Amino acid sequence: MRVSDIVAGLSMAILAIILSYLMVYGGLGPIAPYNLRPLAVSYLNYTYNPWEIKLSAMAPEGVTSIVWDYRGLDTYFETSVLFIALIGLLALFRGSNIVQGISNKGLSLIVKTTTKIVAPLILVAGVSLAYHGHLTPGGGFQGGSFMTVAIALIVVAFSIEFIAQKKITIDKLLIIRWIGLIFIVLTAVFLLIKALIFGGYAYIFQNMIRIGSQYTMPSWFLDRPLGGILFFFNVSESVAVVGGLSLGIVLLSLRDEEVKHVIGGEEHE
Repeated sequence: MRVSDIVAGLSMAILAIILSYLMVYGGLGPIAPYNLRPLAVSYLNYTYNPWEIKLSAMAPEGVTSIVWDYRGLDTYFETSVLFIALIGLLALFRGSNIVQGISNKGLSLIVKTTTKIVAPLILVAGVSLAYHGHLTPGGGFQGGSFMTVAIALIVVAFSIEFIAQKKITIDKLLIIRWIGLIFIVLTAVFLLIKALIFGGYAYIFQNMIRIGSQYTMPSWFLDRPLGGILFFFNVSESVAVVGGLSLGIVLLSLRDEEVKHVIGGEEHE
């Protein structure tokens, strides 16, 4: 056994002991203050509750229900932080693009072959995380991030020029990101627009029937719970995240020759 293996094993054991100590002896403080526990009980009772639909998100996955229904506006602004960072990245690299003919070698044939097998599996797993996020742990951000790993793997294994040869350009990734963001906004105001057209009342980020509003998003698709806006938010967010994060990876993978004229600055002796 190598010394590095022993060190890795001891490190994991020490980490487990420290975390156990923190959890058992209150090192992290109260897990949940007693005055907040009724709120947690309320979430558990109403996340999926066909008998109290005015209080329910109609989705079995409690975390997604809280994230996109009970505190959807908060999630929207949290998601905006990522896209504000991407706007900064775009401003920094404005005018840069992938140039063909600099270097198109990538890694070895073994790595490329492995990537051809693994990348589609990563994409499928990411889509599954996003599209089932209202039923099982996952969601739009997790699914989109997962799919982005496939793009990163392809960039590393085949080179950034390979991405451009497959017509995955910076402009197209930017368009994908905007499509996801637009559908997030449309989902948030869909019932409100419907109420303005057909009369009555509705709310921004409204999911099921609420007090004072009879409008509702679909709670079932065939024989499966749909969770109303949760499904549409997850799908839209996954599109926005995979477009945005892939865009960031491509920009950060640009070579000196492609960005020198934008952020190269002046040379000093």
